[in-house]
Amino acid sequence: MSVEDRAVTGGDTCQAGYHAQIKEENRARIIRAARDLFLARGYDKTSLAQIAKQARVSTGTLFKRYPTKAALFAAVTSEQWQLDVEYAAPPPPGDPRFGLDHIGRDYACLVARPGTAALCRLIITELPQMPELADIVGTGFAIDRGPFFDRLRDYLEAEAHAGTLDFRSADGQPQSACVVAEQFLGMICSQLLWPQLVRTDFVPPNPTDPAIVDEAVALMLKRYSTGS
Repeated sequence: MSVEDRAVTGGDTCQAGYHAQIKEENRARIIRAARDLFLARGYDKTSLAQIAKQARVSTGTLFKRYPTKAALFAAVTSEQWQLDVEYAAPPPPGDPRFGLDHIGRDYACLVARPGTAALCRLIITELPQMPELADIVGTGFAIDRGPFFDRLRDYLEAEAHAGTLDFRSADGQPQSACVVAEQFLGMICSQLLWPQLVRTDFVPPNPTDPAIVDEAVALMLKRYSTGS
């Protein structure tokens, strides 16, 4: 490759990187503006034009990425359920106490993030009038779904395959890892999130308090551990 060709290639790479950076900055501003307006005004009373103005992007830029308000709301709620780092691979099977503790503490921090309860209340309030939110409630914003739920389910399945956990109901019937995952996450949510949906004055405990996850892990092990 000639010097001229290398210079052109390097210029193209820099330009592509610049455009990617601008695109990501616009996305972040759109999500932040949409979240703030949805919470301040409600879903129904917030328009895409208002969001574009607050995000300092053109309506064309916003519509190209999010053609409908429901699509943008789905993106807002999905963002709320992302940890600051990418979801790690599930812990290796063999030590359920360690694995459940590790995943449980991540989840406690996730559900306690500022704005999560407010978004939940917004959906509950506006769902009867906004049927397009139904799919969002059933997928992207469900408390126990998404990449985090998949991570936990896969981990539980691996522990069951290793023989350390046995998911049987009280009457001895086999249960799926999905059902057990819901039970585990539900115990954590009951301490950190659910009370906030009905009591605006509720002050949730610190998500780093080990007692919350320790209790959930202890109950899971007592119920499903094979003792092996």
